[in-house]
Amino acid sequence: MEAVILHGGQGTRLRPLTHTGPKQLIKVAGKPVSQWVLEQIRDSGIRDVVIVLGDNTPKRVVDYYGDGSKFGVNITYVYQGKARGLADAVYKVKDVVSKKFLVYLGDNLVPYDLRKFMSFKGSASILLAKVDNPNRFGVAVIKENKVVKLVEKPKEPISDLALVGVYAFTDEIFEVIESLRPSWRGELEITDAIQGLIDEGKEVNYEIVQGWWKDTGTPRDILEANSFLLDRYTERRIEGDVDNSTIDGRVIVEKGTVIKNSVIRGPVYIGRDSKIVNSYVGPFTSIGDSSQVVDSEVEYSVILDNVRIKGVSLMDSLIGNNSVVEKGNRWQRLIIGENSSVIL
Repeated sequence: MEAVILHGGQGTRLRPLTHTGPKQLIKVAGKPVSQWVLEQIRDSGIRDVVIVLGDNTPKRVVDYYGDGSKFGVNITYVYQGKARGLADAVYKVKDVVSKKFLVYLGDNLVPYDLRKFMSFKGSASILLAKVDNPNRFGVAVIKENKVVKLVEKPKEPISDLALVGVYAFTDEIFEVIESLRPSWRGELEITDAIQGLIDEGKEVNYEIVQGWWKDTGTPRDILEANSFLLDRYTERRIEGDVDNSTIDGRVIVEKGTVIKNSVIRGPVYIGRDSKIVNSYVGPFTSIGDSSQVVDSEVEYSVILDNVRIKGVSLMDSLIGNNSVVEKGNRWQRLIIGENSSVIL
């Protein structure tokens, strides 16, 4: 069985961060969102992975993951190009998957036992979760323990059971996709494809996710995902240099990083070759590689790679790669894209 990671989409709700790269490569708790997905797939026992690329800087994805060997998998790339819907993206893998395969949206995080899910029977299986805002998702109607209807982002929700972005299919899905027409959104919807299987009398099963999961489509979603992953997975590991500083709780400090005259209160992740000087880094904060935090306070934030922060207090902030934030004497909440400079 292969696993397919869908890595397309424009990420409009995450702009300006996605003006310069795909949303799935935004780091949370020290790793790109799609790397968390990839490692979950690998740990479930699947070694053959197909990544479907969109048209938002696909080279960045290939450069990061390569052939997959450094992640313990074998990666094949398929190019979708301009987004025409999830069903179109799935159809692109027709010639590179076996009879049964897994599909996982690369910007979703679903801590679920995939090994159980992969043993599905019938023509398809879907993961569902109860939500308060079903108009943001594809939803499923269940009757007598069967999936009887699916609708993509309904204007008037007919169910509170949302598709969470993890699917299992047989190759029967491809014939259904071939007969699809674009939806009112102008896309080939995966919900319509699964509905086609149901209409043909095929067996479509489901499992319901209990507890946390996240579609990382907005800055708030990124911050919440970062907090959850830090809280769930961070263990104390200090590999950098610590000088006259206090490190409290579950904190990861990668090699090459220097922490001087500072207080770090976990859970916190700090990447490689960074510097934290005369600063306080509070709970639920991730700081990327080659970044600097000087004379500052940072809490509940995601700071990406090669960022310079000096003389500011940040909370609930998301700072893009290669950005500079300087001089402010009040707590700030900022969303800053790549290659930005902000003087407060």
